[in-house]
Amino acid sequence: MIEAFLFPATIADGLGVLANPYVLLAILLGTAIGVVFGAIPGFSATMTIILFTPITIPFESTTALIFLVSAYGGAVYGGSIPAILINTPGAPGSVVTCWDGYELTKQGRAVYALAVSAIVSGLAGLIAAAFLLVFAPPISEFALNFGPPEMFLLAVFALTIIPAAKGASLSKALLAGLFGLLIGTIGNDPQLSQPRATFGQTTLLQGVDFVVVLIGLFVLAEVFRLAHRGATVTADENVEGGMSEVYEAARAVASRPVGFLRGAFIGTFVGSLPGAGADVANFVSYNEARRWASDELSDRFGTGVIEGVIAADSSNNATQGGALIPTLTLGIPGSGSTAALLGAIALHGLNPGPGLFDASGEIVYAMILSLFIGNVLILVYGISGSRYFGKLAYIPIRYIIPAVAVLAIVGGFAVRNATVDLYIVLIFGLIGILFIKYDYPLVSLVLGVILGDIAESGFVTGWLLTGESVTAFLFNSYIAIGLLILIALSLIVTVVKD
Repeated sequence: MIEAFLFPATIADGLGVLANPYVLLAILLGTAIGVVFGAIPGFSATMTIILFTPITIPFESTTALIFLVSAYGGAVYGGSIPAILINTPGAPGSVVTCWDGYELTKQGRAVYALAVSAIVSGLAGLIAAAFLLVFAPPISEFALNFGPPEMFLLAVFALTIIPAAKGASLSKALLAGLFGLLIGTIGNDPQLSQPRATFGQTTLLQGVDFVVVLIGLFVLAEVFRLAHRGATVTADENVEGGMSEVYEAARAVASRPVGFLRGAFIGTFVGSLPGAGADVANFVSYNEARRWASDELSDRFGTGVIEGVIAADSSNNATQGGALIPTLTLGIPGSGSTAALLGAIALHGLNPGPGLFDASGEIVYAMILSLFIGNVLILVYGISGSRYFGKLAYIPIRYIIPAVAVLAIVGGFAVRNATVDLYIVLIFGLIGILFIKYDYPLVSLVLGVILGDIAESGFVTGWLLTGESVTAFLFNSYIAIGLLILIALSLIVTVVKD
């Protein structure tokens, strides 16, 4: 009886999946590959997932998705390695890590900082995974009460919360989201069965695959940006130290439990907000650590205090578990990385959102449970090999650009084996560059593409079911009213901030 309560059948089934040696190998390789790619400046967790998604197409879906989830966690942590060693964040979520991590490297304490980063990243990831395991199933159960009007309002809420969370311009975020919604309308009209904006291309009758869009926006655009920038790293720092520094790092974390737990909880919470990722959690956690520090310690933040590294990296990896909560339960990605993962999940035949736990509980629980193994591996890899992973930051850019460009083109074609997707990758690569240059949030565009179907089907179906009445549609249920209040609050907060 007690065992059945603690380990429902689906969790037990998920544990059974993890006993498969191929699945364990996928976790080992996925985490290692994620750390390696995350340690290369310019690569992010989002790019890593997007690049490897087409490669996983031939594999069994459970193994493939666990590999990608493991790579996600590894890449988030890997971004901190070059941030500490060479003052170059491997991903946007590691920017704050540079402030105190690199200062410690300049003081000859790189191994100490790297070990602290690995310890807090792994432990915070474990806490966030526990939150995901506990809270995702009831949220998924609650989401089953969402009808078409509620799904439409949820899609609108996800679009409005982006500028509030990111601090971006409201008008730019909404315009980018609107553009994404328009991209999402390409294909066959589901109600009238008429082609829309297909330009005579039969392949486009199925719409634009958003994995292809992601490859263009996040991978090819980054290739263009790296080519324009011309170089990644020019300096080299001495990385010396031994096990004594690792012991010292463990003592440093153990003696600062409040700072570590605060960062982990902030990362889990911020990560669960649609559109807000590790980069937002990093800044919030660092600011809170500084706010609660003594005046003397607060003044030394940015000069190489270990509290700064703990605050930054404990929030960093915790965003993974938090971001997967809305992704798996509502089908709304919590970040660019989970948007990419959402595409991978759909590509492997699963339907993220309400009903996912009922329809594919064994696979979903296996993915969640794999996070626990993955974060333990981050501890192992990080403590034993981060000083060597740091050498990846010095790979000449002339090798990185052609390799990544080829992977992007091959990956874009592999999604549907359609030539038109090669043009789509190129077009969205150029659009991505324009968005970056003029500070339009890419995540808004991606969410627009993803939410297009949800919003359209929710609106059309809900409109018919409620007798084409505005009042009946908007006030269909207490959930709909709650979402309307959240949308209004999100818009007010963003307008006030602007």
